[in-house]
Amino acid sequence: MNSKVKIGLLIVLLVIPILTFLFLKIFGSNHYTLPVYFAEDSVQVNGKYKVTKAHRVPNFNLVDQDGRQASMTPLRGSILITDFFFTRCEGICPKMSTQLTRVQEAFKNDKDVKIISFSVDPSNDNPKVLKQYASLFNADSTCWTFITGNKDSIYYLAQKGFFLTAMEDRERPLEFIHSEKLVLVDKQGWIRGYYNGTDKEEVDRMITEIKVLQQIYADR
Repeated sequence: MNSKVKIGLLIVLLVIPILTFLFLKIFGSNHYTLPVYFAEDSVQVNGKYKVTKAHRVPNFNLVDQDGRQASMTPLRGSILITDFFFTRCEGICPKMSTQLTRVQEAFKNDKDVKIISFSVDPSNDNPKVLKQYASLFNADSTCWTFITGNKDSIYYLAQKGFFLTAMEDRERPLEFIHSEKLVLVDKQGWIRGYYNGTDKEEVDRMITEIKVLQQIYADR
């Protein structure tokens, strides 16, 4: 191989990474976006539709694991990961909580990311019980809140606020039918994703999409 060919190959090898970087820099931004669930209105901007109105997770007035009043109001402006569970659950709940421990670790330095776990068994899951359960999963109360309170309010919130199943199992006493889904809610209160909370790969996808959402806010 003569020297001119060698020089040519060397130039190509040096130029390709630079061109790839420039391409990704110019055209690769915002290539990964998140859907807005239950959109109600949108406008067209530069040939693309932008959601301007969507279902918003409603407010609630309940109680947290420390016996303090808990509502949606102070959570507005935060990215939320929510689930519905109960402490006596021996099936999917421990798996979901274990995965949420991973989520907590992934965002332990991000004050804008909060985890909210609602009990569908409030008659048993009082603040003391919730606090004991939280300790089993090393939940940091500054970013992971467990909530209890009025049963009808919680079931309404699950069904009408997050569009998830939550009810008592009439055939099996002390059992409750509830979803295994984790729900991602953005700073506006819009739902941006549903994920199987017992599936590590699904939770990994959620972690990635939370980071995408954070970048979308950072780019504004």
